[in-house]
Amino acid sequence: MKSMYIRTTDVEIYCKITGTGEPLLLLHGNGEDHQIFEHQIIHFSKQFQVIAMDTRGHGRSEHGKEILTFKKIAQDILAVLNYLNLEKIMIMGFSDGGNIALYFASHYPKRINKLVVIGANYKVNGLSEKYLTEIRREYAVLNILGNYFSKAEKKKQVIDLMWHQLDLKVDDLLAIKVPTLIVAGEYDVINESHTISIHKWINGSELVIIPKASHFLMIEKYEEFNQLVESFLCDV
Repeated sequence: MKSMYIRTTDVEIYCKITGTGEPLLLLHGNGEDHQIFEHQIIHFSKQFQVIAMDTRGHGRSEHGKEILTFKKIAQDILAVLNYLNLEKIMIMGFSDGGNIALYFASHYPKRINKLVVIGANYKVNGLSEKYLTEIRREYAVLNILGNYFSKAEKKKQVIDLMWHQLDLKVDDLLAIKVPTLIVAGEYDVINESHTISIHKWINGSELVIIPKASHFLMIEKYEEFNQLVESFLCDV
């Protein structure tokens, strides 16, 4: 296992790399870092080269001076792939990382082989009303504090990735042609109807709703989840 910082156009992106084989990039959720994938890094590094990345503004990666956007994060991913001389990868994205994975797969289709998204949403109204209310409340507070504290401003931009920066359209989903596995929990913060819509728009995708699981299903039921994803990734 090795840790490294990879320079993009304006920031340094932290990655933890372990294992050998076909490359598998892990993208964490909003406000998190690569450590959310503890159980997946251990499991999948036995068969794949696992690249666990802290996205811009998260974990050990730098935020940069520009506003956080999906486009900038996708460009960071490209920089990481180019640095590591990886032509194509598989991506597993959780929550907001799943949203970014959808964006990347639709905009850079030649750089991806397979896609796994967990608890993803392509529109902000895909979130449950209760969770969306919490986001709005926290954003409003940070919007005020951000005028006085740079840390609050940066945190506001992170949260904004789930709200105003979520820039996916049906055409983006229709553009995804790689094998795709869509996973969500029965009690997810993503409305089930929205998850089904993602499945509908990505042609040939597979959909699995994990019973009695929340948004954090890959932690709660990691053994079941890992076996599910392993079967999908290894299926030729």
